Amino acid sequence: MNDQSTVIKMLIEDFHATVLPAHLQRMLDRDLDLGTPLEPAPGNLVKVVVGMRRSGKTYRLFQQIRDLIASGISPDRICYFNFDDDRLRPFSADLVDKVIESFFELHPTSRSKGAYLFFDEIQEVPHWDIAARRIVDTEKATIYVTGSSSKMLSTDVATEFRGRSISYELLPFSFSEYARFHGIDCDGATTSHDKEQASLLKNACQHYLVQGGFPGVQQLSDNERVAALQSYAQFTVSRDVVERYGFSNAAYAQNLARISIASSGRDFSISKIDSLGKNAGYTPGRAKIAAMLDAFEDAHMLHQVYAFSHSSQKVRLGGFKLYSEDPGLFCALSPAPNDGLTRALETAVYLEMRRQASTRIGSIAMLKLKSGKEIDFIEGDEAFGVAYGLIQVSFNMRNEATRQREISALQEAMARFGREKGVIITLDEESRIAVDEGVIEVVPAWKWLLGDERL
Repeated sequence: MNDQSTVIKMLIEDFHATVLPAHLQRMLDRDLDLGTPLEPAPGNLVKVVVGMRRSGKTYRLFQQIRDLIASGISPDRICYFNFDDDRLRPFSADLVDKVIESFFELHPTSRSKGAYLFFDEIQEVPHWDIAARRIVDTEKATIYVTGSSSKMLSTDVATEFRGRSISYELLPFSFSEYARFHGIDCDGATTSHDKEQASLLKNACQHYLVQGGFPGVQQLSDNERVAALQSYAQFTVSRDVVERYGFSNAAYAQNLARISIASSGRDFSISKIDSLGKNAGYTPGRAKIAAMLDAFEDAHMLHQVYAFSHSSQKVRLGGFKLYSEDPGLFCALSPAPNDGLTRALETAVYLEMRRQASTRIGSIAMLKLKSGKEIDFIEGDEAFGVAYGLIQVSFNMRNEATRQREISALQEAMARFGREKGVIITLDEESRIAVDEGVIEVVPAWKWLLGDERL
């Protein structure tokens, strides 16, 4: 028995003996629904959970494992394995095969009864997808996989499993999850007349915009939280961008990541970044900058949002925005701008739309109107030019010019798409504005983030 096999068996056995019990009391049930677990069988769908490092993917697997055990499944039929362990490096090409064979050696009856396999952060293992496909084809198993790369959905998994996989994106805590983590009751909050509950949630919403939803920073001091979030970004760039894609200038990649995340909610220009680099004495060129942005998105550090268009090809020259993976990450990497909370709010709204959009066909885009005005978010089917919802985000509308700008833009968009409703999300204002096209709902952020006046 070689050293790696010894480590593999130790990790498999240690999970049920110490790892899972140590974390059960600290777990917050996440809202991401992975569906009813399939009975183990050859040819089962592989369920893939992706998201940025430290967003809670591992705990979501633990939640699924806990529920399986509570339903009566023997722990001997459950294999959890974390491939992001330095003791396994350098990865061998047959590592996945070694893991599954080691598990069956330790628990031989699970092969005939059927096994539940949970493979965590598997994307770095060479040819993992081929090995997993072989397990799918030949073993009586139900498989869950996590990773920090979107491409394991679009290329590796989709190609290797040929339609026999389903993907789920796990973002850091939503506001609802954040409130529950901090012991604040959200049940019935948007329709309740309990003023104390409303005050608690209003206050929590402002804290959420600054602290964000990464589980590991929730109980840290302000300085510790900022340092931790900055380290998350640095490690993700190092491991999931520079190392994975082979970019030669690691320092530039780190700087560009910070600039990009700090630009959350703003129009972004690759040409401008390229020009700034030239003036400072170095730029990798526009094509490489664009490639780095794609790599940041693949690592779930940020998301690129384009103008609503019938074209299936997103053209960056037409303008686009970036949104951070988390409002807290944006705040931690930003130099305290005057509009910081406004853009943190816009980031939180985008991310919540992203969570909800996973159940609908369509996309989230920004909308540039003929008048020159803009709609922050339009959700719809670009192929058919259909809008499902129109949303503006404004920290407040006390300024009359701001109020009229937001309302008139929504009116123009409502008329264009035949929508009778638009939404303006503010920090703490609430009203109903009748317009010729229909009605515009002004909704406090805490209510909207909890599901009130959702599209």
